[in-house]
Amino acid sequence: MERIRVTIQPEQRTVEVAAGTTALDAIEAAGIGLEAPCGGRGRCGKCRVMVRGPASTPRATERRLLGEAEIAHGARLACRARLQGDAEVLVPEEARLGRGSIVADGVERQVALDPAVRKIFAAVPEPSLEDQRGDVERLLATADLAGCVPDGIELARRVPRVLRSSKFRVTAVAIDGLLAGVERGRVSANPLGMAFDIGTTTVVGYLMDLRTGQQLAVGSRLNPQSRYGADVVSRIEFAGQSPEGLTTLNRAILGALDEIIDETCEAAQMRRRFIYEVAVVGNTAMHHLFLRLPPESLAVIPYVPVLTSPRYVPTQSVGMRLHPNARIYTLPNIAGFVGADTVGVALASNLAASPGLTVAVDIGTNGEVVAAADGRLLACSTAAGPAFEGARISQGVRGTEGAIDAVAFGDDVRIHTIGDAPAVGICGSGLIDAVAELRRVGVVEEMGRMLGREEAPAGLPAALRDRMEGSGGEARFLLVRPDEHPAGRLVALTSRDVRELQLAKGALYAGIDILLRRLGAGVAQVDELLLAGAFGNYVRRESAVGIGMIPALGLSRIRSIGNAAGSGAKLALLSRAMRAEAAEIARKVEYVELSNDSAFYDRFTGAMALAPMGEDRG
Repeated sequence: MERIRVTIQPEQRTVEVAAGTTALDAIEAAGIGLEAPCGGRGRCGKCRVMVRGPASTPRATERRLLGEAEIAHGARLACRARLQGDAEVLVPEEARLGRGSIVADGVERQVALDPAVRKIFAAVPEPSLEDQRGDVERLLATADLAGCVPDGIELARRVPRVLRSSKFRVTAVAIDGLLAGVERGRVSANPLGMAFDIGTTTVVGYLMDLRTGQQLAVGSRLNPQSRYGADVVSRIEFAGQSPEGLTTLNRAILGALDEIIDETCEAAQMRRRFIYEVAVVGNTAMHHLFLRLPPESLAVIPYVPVLTSPRYVPTQSVGMRLHPNARIYTLPNIAGFVGADTVGVALASNLAASPGLTVAVDIGTNGEVVAAADGRLLACSTAAGPAFEGARISQGVRGTEGAIDAVAFGDDVRIHTIGDAPAVGICGSGLIDAVAELRRVGVVEEMGRMLGREEAPAGLPAALRDRMEGSGGEARFLLVRPDEHPAGRLVALTSRDVRELQLAKGALYAGIDILLRRLGAGVAQVDELLLAGAFGNYVRRESAVGIGMIPALGLSRIRSIGNAAGSGAKLALLSRAMRAEAAEIARKVEYVELSNDSAFYDRFTGAMALAPMGEDRG
């Protein structure tokens, strides 16, 4: 088979691949991450690159998603363009999988420090003719190690050498009654742990000192599994397509975790061999892909997980390079589409003990909702889809540099971009703002129809009217005109984008509404609404209320709590009592399957309106 050389720019990284390889596969072979929310199926149009060299002829899919003008300048979809000879592929910054704007901080809850890992100095009596106990039994007989048992034969093989080389003065590591390690002399380095929140879109890791409870460093990445699909259903499908699918997804996430461990250890000037325990939260699909559990049952009725209970797993069994006897603790899942990340949110915000009626919403690729009242917990997952992450928005992007993250109207449009960089597209918070403002000035009607310029409302400022183009289902509003962009780029919001937002926000609101009704309550009875996750941290509450994405409460009753799922993972790492509470939360939660609720369709249909939602609406 003919081999060709492909150079990826601007890194000038050259790889050798078979002729006919897609540009996307060549980019991946070069170790560069590229946005491909649809998993390389040619549906989303987000993997735009520039190709210089012989390649397959653009077909109808590319022509529709890119347009003839872009194709004429060399633009191609990386997943569709097959390279037929030596070529250069330019990957624009906005198409790359990078760190983006990732929220790591979350609500904090004060708890007593009680980690499972302890380091214990032991002065071990030396053997004699009168005392011929085994070395392991001799070590375990010291007062602070009484009741411990050795963790595996490998440790027993190490003990004699360590005892004698240190004159029987050692530091032992115990994990919940297991002797997990033994080190020479009095080791001053505190035991370390990692807490991970594995999200569909982002991954955050925290390096923690298990003796002091101090957070030493934090690292984050976009989830590299995004290369195989933006949402969990796409990844589940990929995992089931071939025997290698699950392994591919598992290796991708383990690679990201490994990078975060390296990054945090370097930042804190610590060694990874002192990491003895890892606590992990994630939705049920991410949990399964991390543990290499077959996820296919999550995508078919009745959406049953392989397991929901908390688990302890040796790190070596999943391929994590830490202390040889380190272990992983995974928080419990609740159901097929409500996972350990939701348990983490409930744990960190202490929902079960909240007075009155509290609703927590974790807004991401899906929208998980938990409602708590009088010790009762109800949860659901809404099929919000990836619109909030920009995947189904025509010029939607994640929260990366150049993403429009805030929009306001006066006499003309005012935008803000992440990093104050030239606009490359619009992310979730900017999308909410833009639609809220279009509603406020009358360019978008309550049921989502975008007006054409000839229908412009009376009194609309001329500069705003000049940004209206098209009509009917083809109407669009220009947020950035080519003459306003240094590269002549246009960024617009289309009528179809508004429809995608309606579907996402309608599902989310309907989920909230149904849980409240199950509790015999309405919006007026909600004491506090908690917004978790990166999107919940950045979205303007006024805009979210204005389009009916969340209930029309007073803004003082709406609070952002950041990455509460990650905070829950840290709590579980630092406190065995928190692990017990996490298990109790998962046991108590009443899971509500919205597709099985007869009222869901009616509530969803009513919640499509782009207007504040309260007692008499939705």
